[in-house]
Amino acid sequence: MGAVKTVLSELVGLFVDDGSLAAGAVIWAAICGWGLPVLGVGPRAIAALLALGLGALLLENTLRASGRVRRGP
Repeated sequence: MGAVKTVLSELVGLFVDDGSLAAGAVIWAAICGWGLPVLGVGPRAIAALLALGLGALLLENTLRASGRVRRGP
C-alpha cells in the first residue's frame, strides 16, 4: 500500500509541483487580460507580454526547483 501512495504522490507532483507557478500564471493572465486593455495596450503587445511573462515565470520556477535560486531569506 505504501508503494501505491508513493506512486500517486509522484504522479500528482508531475502536474502540481509548485503552487506559486500556477498562482503567478493566473495573476499574470488576469493582468494581461483585464489590466493592459484598460491602459490602451494593443492586442499584439498583450499577446507578446503574456508569452514573455509566462516564459519568465516558468524559467524562474525551473531555476528555483533546480536549486540555483534560493527562495526567500
